[in-house]
Amino acid sequence: MIDRFISRFGKDKIAVLHSKLSIGERYDEWNKIKNGKIKIVIGVRSAIFAPIENLGIIIIDEEHDSSYKSESNPKYDAKQIARYISKQALCPLVLGSATPDINTYYKATILNKIELLKLTKRANQASLPEIDIIDLKQELANGNRSMLSIDLYKAIEENIKQKRQTILFLNRRGYSTFVMCRNCGYTVKCKNCNISLTYHSYEKKLKCHYCGYEKEIVKICPECGSNKIRYFGTGTQKLEQEIQKQFPRSNNN
Repeated sequence: MIDRFISRFGKDKIAVLHSKLSIGERYDEWNKIKNGKIKIVIGVRSAIFAPIENLGIIIIDEEHDSSYKSESNPKYDAKQIARYISKQALCPLVLGSATPDINTYYKATILNKIELLKLTKRANQASLPEIDIIDLKQELANGNRSMLSIDLYKAIEENIKQKRQTILFLNRRGYSTFVMCRNCGYTVKCKNCNISLTYHSYEKKLKCHYCGYEKEIVKICPECGSNKIRYFGTGTQKLEQEIQKQFPRSNNN
């Protein structure tokens, strides 16, 4: 982004603020902004506090990203501060995203508090990759009980033959996402966060991904005394095991 702005507006008109700058570098950038030598400020969420005079516009790119909220003290939401500053400076605030925050989208489409501007064409002419959506219920109906759809299996197999790599994304850590008693429906939960514990097969433990609480695996239901404890859901460890089973000769990482 910095390179694009420099190529268009020149290096002398742009200031950059982020945590990797030394104290001296940050001080120099801050002073340039304060003295009006800089016309454009690019930075992370803390850049919202830059001492800009005669502000013309605020742009928050990828506004749906949760990192705009600071979890460390002092805690703040850069988007809320941007709204306040834009009102004080009487300048527009642009929240840019291909996948808007649901609150932002609701305010724009239902409440009409925000003007919705749509980009119907791509900025460049790069072709988009082909995307196939597979209905795993249909796969199960066709007799495929594997975690991998038939199309995905064939694609991975072809990549291995062509000596190409494959990346599989799964946003669930561990082996199973929750543990439940089939007799009474009891679910093992974190004593601190009251969310389902995830089973990690390597350590043979149940873990909370919120606070880090750990618990030994449960074999007997504490509610009804049944031994019908079952592990449900799929995590990266289970997917790894499935890949090793389906493609034993591949080098799995």
